[in-house]
Amino acid sequence: MHKLKKILPLLFLSLLLTSLMVVPALAQDETGQPGVAEPSAPTAVEVAPEKGPPPPAPTTIIYNLYATDAFIPLADGSAVYNYGFVGGRQGVPLTFQNSVTPGGSRAGDTELWTSFTYTGNGNIPGGAPAPTGGPVTGDETLLLGNAQFPAPLIYAAVGDVVEIRLKNLGTTLSTAPNDPHSIHLHGLDVDAANDGVPETSVGAIPANSGAPGAGNVIVYMFSPQYAGTTMWHCHQEADIHVQMGMYGALVVYSKEDKSNQYSAYNNGGPGNGFGGTLFGWKYDKDYVLLESEIGPAQHVSEEISGDYNPVDYKPTYWFLNGLSFPNTIHVNLPGGWGDWIAAHPGYDPLIVGSVGAKSSDGSKGQKVLIRMINMGYETQPMHMHGYHGKVIGSDQRAWIWANAAAKNGLWNKGTPWGEGMEKNTLTIGSGETYEWLVNFGLQAVTSTYPSGTQTRFDGSGPQSNTQTQFPPIPDPSGPPYIGGPTVAGLVGLGGTSQIFPFHNHDDYKATNNGAYPGGMFTALIPVP
Repeated sequence: MHKLKKILPLLFLSLLLTSLMVVPALAQDETGQPGVAEPSAPTAVEVAPEKGPPPPAPTTIIYNLYATDAFIPLADGSAVYNYGFVGGRQGVPLTFQNSVTPGGSRAGDTELWTSFTYTGNGNIPGGAPAPTGGPVTGDETLLLGNAQFPAPLIYAAVGDVVEIRLKNLGTTLSTAPNDPHSIHLHGLDVDAANDGVPETSVGAIPANSGAPGAGNVIVYMFSPQYAGTTMWHCHQEADIHVQMGMYGALVVYSKEDKSNQYSAYNNGGPGNGFGGTLFGWKYDKDYVLLESEIGPAQHVSEEISGDYNPVDYKPTYWFLNGLSFPNTIHVNLPGGWGDWIAAHPGYDPLIVGSVGAKSSDGSKGQKVLIRMINMGYETQPMHMHGYHGKVIGSDQRAWIWANAAAKNGLWNKGTPWGEGMEKNTLTIGSGETYEWLVNFGLQAVTSTYPSGTQTRFDGSGPQSNTQTQFPPIPDPSGPPYIGGPTVAGLVGLGGTSQIFPFHNHDDYKATNNGAYPGGMFTALIPVP
């Protein structure tokens, strides 16, 4: 355990709980707000309601998840020690990224490993095994030491019954603290038995620790009542374990999406090119964008001793879905993009939408829903170029007041594009989520330099962008700029569409340990 372990105020909690008075529950009015329950008025004749078909049984979804550790590759070629989770939906084939093997030396500034050996992916065709209480079993051994960053994405729909089974396999480094872990379902308003706070319920004891109760399985159950976007994370020593990588996204789809065979809910969840309906808005695709950051000193401390004071936190790496630029745009990943996304389904941070396709709402251009989640400790101002997105909700609640027209006090239809709560920079506090809807039909696939722009050169000096017989002007620190006259692609990488940066506007957070561009930097790409 940590030398700086907090003393849990158990006595205080006990005194507080015994002093609480039981208060009768309030009834709710039509808006779901607490109100006063009134007796129904008597009637002369009681008419029995007509009997209809019984409602369909709720869908039960099971996730088998394991807590453990791993070394994670970073975009600048270094490796960092993490805690995390691995697993997935029961019965769904599981692909996971194996821990990389750290190498080289310790960096002088961060003390991270300066290189690593990529060891590929692991696979369990039958899906993550159901946890078994007690020591680590043979099937579970495949997952020990292979924590994923971020943790597996969980998704369901309103009315589903979700069961999460957690077992703590423990750490693989003898020098690292071998702590209990838990799962907190952030924002779902579950009861204390399912809230994942060890101080008010129970923690998962490491199976390889030999401690009393080692390898206990914890079951968390919930049935979401509201559609929206949220997150899940460990709440055992949250000041340490969240920073160490123990978190993932959680998406709840609407009831309408369950009956739509073409919805994201019925086609693998976010990031797979399918849409749905949220808060009355139709969208054609949805993406998760999970923001976080790490302070290397804490990770190095956990790796070698666990003696670290979290108030000394100083981040130097920033992530979108566990990736930093240029990995966020599918470039320079060890093993390639295909390997990474196979092990992290639902976490593609590169946002693409069609400008010409007919949207599910009947208009031209795809409407793309970006599910913004801030799981880090810092506030993040995320800025998109080229678009203003509609903020249609936050923290699992619709923002009707911001982006819908009222009719007799009820929601009628959304505000037109160009009106309502539309932003190009969204400031997201730690623990907050937002739904940000982007209309890709408002841009073209390519653009053209204005007349007089000099992007090319010859021996006599700079030349017009239209003088295509001359080469593009080179960036003094890199490859040539885009010569034009048609503007498309990214310098050094090419492409057929114009590209709009989407990045943290605290621009030092768009670096990898100070090297720009990096960090929280991705792109919006309009395609035909």
